[in-house]
Amino acid sequence: MAIPNIWGQGQLFAFSALDGNSLFSDDLVGTLSGDKIGIRFHTKTVRELAFTGIRGFVPIFKAVTSDLITVGTPSRDMNILYAEAHLIIGNTASDVGVTVLVEGESETETIGSYKIQNTADREFTALLREGNRFAFAYGHSAAEAAELAVRGIALDMETIKEKRLSLYEKFSLGADNKYAGLYGKCISVMKSQLYSPEEKYTRIWSTPDRLPHKYLWLWDSVFHAIGHRNMNPSLAEDLILDIFDGQDSDGFIPHMAGVGYASKIAQPPVIAWGSLPVFEKSGNKEFLKTVFEHNKSFLDWCSKNRRQSDRQLYTWLTANNVVCRCDECGMDNSPRFDKLTYLEAIDFSCFMANEARTMSKIAEILGLEEEKEFYDKWFEEIKADVNEKLWSEEDGFYFDYDILDKKLHKVWSVASFLPLFAGICDEHRAKRLLSHLLDPETFYSPFPIPSISKKDETYGTDMWRGPVWLNYNYMLIEGLIGYGFTDYAQDVKEKTFAVLDKWYKNTGTLFEFYDPEDLTSPARLNRKGASFEPYDFTVRYQAIRDYGWTNTLLFDMLHNEFKNKKTYT
Repeated sequence: MAIPNIWGQGQLFAFSALDGNSLFSDDLVGTLSGDKIGIRFHTKTVRELAFTGIRGFVPIFKAVTSDLITVGTPSRDMNILYAEAHLIIGNTASDVGVTVLVEGESETETIGSYKIQNTADREFTALLREGNRFAFAYGHSAAEAAELAVRGIALDMETIKEKRLSLYEKFSLGADNKYAGLYGKCISVMKSQLYSPEEKYTRIWSTPDRLPHKYLWLWDSVFHAIGHRNMNPSLAEDLILDIFDGQDSDGFIPHMAGVGYASKIAQPPVIAWGSLPVFEKSGNKEFLKTVFEHNKSFLDWCSKNRRQSDRQLYTWLTANNVVCRCDECGMDNSPRFDKLTYLEAIDFSCFMANEARTMSKIAEILGLEEEKEFYDKWFEEIKADVNEKLWSEEDGFYFDYDILDKKLHKVWSVASFLPLFAGICDEHRAKRLLSHLLDPETFYSPFPIPSISKKDETYGTDMWRGPVWLNYNYMLIEGLIGYGFTDYAQDVKEKTFAVLDKWYKNTGTLFEFYDPEDLTSPARLNRKGASFEPYDFTVRYQAIRDYGWTNTLLFDMLHNEFKNKKTYT
């Protein structure tokens, strides 16, 4: 097996719902430190658990996962292990210390072998050391933290460690595969995304990256399910069904929701598309029936609330925020939205078309003939309107349509390739699109596919103004294969593997987006503004580290490329 073993600042350290109770409302999550072997726990007042006094040897990392750090030393391996939601246990070498650093005002009380850290936020942590063993516990009182630390010291660390590593043993590409470590890294992050049932969520549910995001997001959950289906189809079903726990009676689904919160905007409709491959793994028709009914309601809501005319063309809700015009479409700062206007959007219309044709497939599986006819007709109507209104024969490209100016809004973005994904374009249009994908002056960058054309004046390294996003690569690879452009699809896939592996080996993490020129580290890319060093998401969000769908979709691609299908229970 290949266990992730590359240390990098900002990587997640979190307790997974796969291993026990892990609640959104009472969470303790850490990120790896940049200047020491330590973990910064993001309580209201940050605490850092760190090894001290490491001298005379170079630490060798044997495991760097989302819940286990193993460091080789000349005398013995040292470990930091997430045992329970509020409990970290471990051991040190005899000449290495362990301490807790509090970044703010605090009181530290030493009681025998204990050190209790109390902050003005009334959050308590306890560090207990006995011999080479230690336990670090979090609680809402000093007594709670101390009692948990005592119990932690007595736990069988080796047994828990063996259990944590068993997942990598069960799912491995084999040590001889050049992407074995990358595959293991995906597994590590995938399990860190999972929260336990709480309030309206009756199943395990997922979040994009635990920190800085915590809520459930609509299309993120679908992308997560696509990856998890390869290991646990039942869990993948739950990740999609969770989306409907936040659905309103009129069919609306918020783009972001959580315990006690829901946003007022939607997100790209991809639920049917992501559910069908999950069903192909599970064979569970009851799951498919539930998806069909809830998604039918959501698509109806989109049709009633996101069209500006009788045409089957769809319009995102935009905002008067220059760095986040269109949170609803997911392309927050795309230059498509620099001019605040109503657009009949190529991406929204393609997502709706793809959902319609997938709902038709689901209806056929479920034996719903009338519903199949309905969705077939809807797909053809969207297809006709997109090809009539959003295609420029002169440019050989699709664009958004500016409703107020009554003309095509000619911003060349990756969204305009989605007709390949949705099966909308004929052979002539598909070949014209391919010619742009293969043009080094526009979209054939060293790492394709950039989110905006290289000719666009905004092209650079800021989110949707140049960088490559794995969800679009994933969807367009599928579309290219569907049109028979398998050589280019394979080219994009192989470059995706190589670039993500390169930066994983360099930084230990998988990021939200990547430089299409493959020159700048993802850690230094802009995100709605200049990057910030040292990395601190509480100061400025940057390309998010250990980002959810990057890991799940990459895992799915690697799994399908190299691995026989297995499942775990």
